[in-house]
Amino acid sequence: MERKEVTQYCSALSQNDSETVAYNNPLFPVYVRYGILSHYPGYSAISHWHMDLEFILVKKGRMIYNVNGTLVELKENNGIMINSRQIHHGFSPECQECEFICVIVSPELLKGNEWFYQNCIECVTENTSYPYVVLRNDGWQASVLELLNQMYACWQDEAMEESGGYFDVMAAYVSIMKILYRNLPASPRTPEKESLEISLLKTMITYVEEHYMEHMALNDIAAAGACCKSRCALLFKKYLKDTPISYVTKFRLRRSLTALLDVDRQITDIAYEYGFGGASYYCETFRKYYGVSPLRYRKIYQNPNKEV
Repeated sequence: MERKEVTQYCSALSQNDSETVAYNNPLFPVYVRYGILSHYPGYSAISHWHMDLEFILVKKGRMIYNVNGTLVELKENNGIMINSRQIHHGFSPECQECEFICVIVSPELLKGNEWFYQNCIECVTENTSYPYVVLRNDGWQASVLELLNQMYACWQDEAMEESGGYFDVMAAYVSIMKILYRNLPASPRTPEKESLEISLLKTMITYVEEHYMEHMALNDIAAAGACCKSRCALLFKKYLKDTPISYVTKFRLRRSLTALLDVDRQITDIAYEYGFGGASYYCETFRKYYGVSPLRYRKIYQNPNKEV
């Protein structure tokens, strides 16, 4: 597991306004990558949600994970499982480096048999009792962490398809779901409805994701959630620990990274395309969150093993 492939996380929106994950293979709904927290603005990922299960395994350092406004500390060799449709992101309040494995997998990968899916999979993914599960390096949780390591190792094999690696990924995923099924509490018979606050916040996050290239003010975001500006700000603060405008800025920066790594793209063009209104403001904001200029970032991450 020596070769670490670090890629930018890109996504779109699905028909239900959740994020559509950019799977490693678009025809196989599993996303596995090695992440480095400094690749995110301000050492903080962008809050998001999706139908898929998400697993994080911290390999070096530590991070704080926010799930629906609850903050959880993840230490080295520990992890977390975020259940379906939860708003979440990881960050370092001290802006310290953290390396981690991220595995995102669609529950529908195991939907070949409807009875099995409803009785063995949905009882985990639709259980409102645990929006997340912290995975310590002990007991059955340690087994889940080891299976995550195995899934990552499969994707490091350049001949994965020829070597049957997809079978290994499926086997690891089935084993993880079996462990969760056996060790988590049974699903309540009457699932709780999603809170109005979370629903409103998801709507506003969706609006940002759809309109981030346009001019956007606080009243625009609030209007998308059919609430006043003060309630909009309160919901972002309560659940994301951020302001709406700061969230928009981080989202724009994150989305601009792919374009930034294209040497043929001009900084001015990127700035306007991603809603910054000018190169000077884009550069100033980029330096504030990343600690380097956009051009230096381009040099560093085009040649990650070279001193610049």
